[in-house]
Amino acid sequence: MRLYKITLLFVCFLLGTTTVSAQSWRKLRKTAEQQFSEGNYSDAAETYEMAWNKKKRKKDLIFKAGEAYYLLKDYRKAAEAYQNVKDEIKSYPLVGLKYARSLKQDGQYKQAIKAFKSFIEKYTGDGKAILQEVVNTEIEGCELAKKLSTMPNKSIKISYPNGGINTNFDEFAPYAVTSDFLYFSSAIGGNARIYFSKRLGDEWSKASIPSNFPVISNGHYANGSISQDGQRFYFTVCNDDTKWDHINSRCEIFVSMKEDANWGEPVRLPDYINMEGVTITQPYSIEKDGQEYLFFSSNREGGRGGMDIWFAVRDLGLDNNDFTFPVNLGPTINTLGDEMTPYYDVENETLYFSSNGHPTVGGFDIFKSQGNETTWANPVNMGFPVNSSADDFFFRKTGDANNGFLVSNRVFGGVKNTTRNTDIFEFQSAADGYVVRGDVKDNVDGKVINEITVSLYQIFDDGTENLLLDKDFSDGKYSFKVLPNKKYMLKISSPGYYKETYSFSTDNSSKFTYGESVYLERSNYYTEADDQPATPVKPNENEEGIPDDAVYVPPTIIDGKQPHAPTGTIIAEGGVTYTARGTSKADNREYVTSAPKYQGVYYKVQLTAVSKFNPNHAKFQKVADLGRLDTEKLTEKNITRVLLAEAFDEATAKDLLRKAKSKGFKGAFIVKYEDGVRYGRVNL
Repeated sequence: MRLYKITLLFVCFLLGTTTVSAQSWRKLRKTAEQQFSEGNYSDAAETYEMAWNKKKRKKDLIFKAGEAYYLLKDYRKAAEAYQNVKDEIKSYPLVGLKYARSLKQDGQYKQAIKAFKSFIEKYTGDGKAILQEVVNTEIEGCELAKKLSTMPNKSIKISYPNGGINTNFDEFAPYAVTSDFLYFSSAIGGNARIYFSKRLGDEWSKASIPSNFPVISNGHYANGSISQDGQRFYFTVCNDDTKWDHINSRCEIFVSMKEDANWGEPVRLPDYINMEGVTITQPYSIEKDGQEYLFFSSNREGGRGGMDIWFAVRDLGLDNNDFTFPVNLGPTINTLGDEMTPYYDVENETLYFSSNGHPTVGGFDIFKSQGNETTWANPVNMGFPVNSSADDFFFRKTGDANNGFLVSNRVFGGVKNTTRNTDIFEFQSAADGYVVRGDVKDNVDGKVINEITVSLYQIFDDGTENLLLDKDFSDGKYSFKVLPNKKYMLKISSPGYYKETYSFSTDNSSKFTYGESVYLERSNYYTEADDQPATPVKPNENEEGIPDDAVYVPPTIIDGKQPHAPTGTIIAEGGVTYTARGTSKADNREYVTSAPKYQGVYYKVQLTAVSKFNPNHAKFQKVADLGRLDTEKLTEKNITRVLLAEAFDEATAKDLLRKAKSKGFKGAFIVKYEDGVRYGRVNL
């Protein structure tokens, strides 16, 4: 019976195929036109080809097949179709250019160069001077590709994530909250939406729509970017009258504000940013010099041509959407082509973006340029394997400077066999060899535990352990270099918490990075010497590891919290101006202040940074009852930080931050000081 059903289905399939192929070329053309108008380019291309095979004199049929394949980004099929009409410049003036580009994006660089030269020699239509410039750039890109293909960057490893991220539809716009938690966009079913996925071992969980995200009833919504303080979520809402398209879908930027664990109702950015009739998309937010910079891509008036990269700025001390009028990044970055997917690395002052207007090895390539605002170094093509002969964009780093994500429609190693859709890829630094990394959090509230000690052991075949490294970390993240084909164990501890361990083996030849997030359980052991939490093992386990003078103290609970930490001893009274410099890598600017100095670790809440400080301003008077207002004037910039002082323990610092935010300073954050000198921003 089962064999009968299979046979019947096969016969029906053959009959259906025969019925279609038996149609006249006119009927096939009509069917193809309908399919094309509905956006069904795959079926349209094949139907146009069938019609052309019945009527070879009707070259319009194979040209339209090429157009459909070109829209599908099926470069090889497009080139095969265009080849039949590439010299028909009177009927199809730009077909020679599309043919050459299809060859280029299929990686046939030598043939593409010949095709570009042939096209421009034969072209006699309008705008030849501009087309000559375009062709010169394309040929330069082909020559660059031939050169770079012999010297790929072997320090970078590209991998295709396993699990629930990528589908047969477009996936794009990755935003990594951590290296193991990813927001991204997907056009599953033709409608773009924002999803998230978590890395669980070697696999990514099935993509899910965030439950705390506001409901968007109409249009595509995608391209998410979270502000540095975690309080703002920027994204685009795009017209829904067509299927999702990275360039042709008209989009506008919206923002949602964090409300406890949820995101508030989306607010459209002002009209001078979201101009009527143009696209504004792919927002990316950074904080710099007390201001928020919002980068985006747009085809608004005043640009160089096509999509350009722009930025707008707002004061971090004000909880509104009062951005400056957008500024174009200028001709060093923007070209007559399209520039998209901006990402700015604040620490290295480097802009990463994608362009098809600079010389590329494919269609869109990823470039980088050092600079800021409108002063930029000449963009550098990232080369292979970051780029490919296909389209590459959305370069995004994670917290680790050498790792991150990018988007490409490239064919990849048997797991992705078509260029018709974009997928998310992960890049890792192979130069650092094998690495184990992760973060450490409180298992109750999920907050990062900053002060941790991590021990790395090698485990031998007989089960014996050998301690290799014992290292302290102050930012809640750990990282060690390891060797391939070994078994290791990590022991993680922190004052006031029980120790945790986990093991792993570096036996996956295609994987360079190992590790996981570790959640520690709170302990109630304290040393009598300094009333500070000890680092014990759990009471029902071996007591080794508990200090000799440790005693168990039932926790004192005040307002649901367990306080500990002595107040600081004053080093210098306030009122005397002195110069200092931040000590952390991310916060090392020189500043002038007259604030008091204290011994040990303490905290302040930075309210904002302004060009001119007026202590009598109404917004600062609102927090006058919370504490002293200190200022730090940067010596290199006309910027003054305004801080609320001070707290000598984490609980007080967090409470001070909460109160400051409740009084209007939504962008406020906690700053750590050590012996009177600013260390920098911390998350407690």
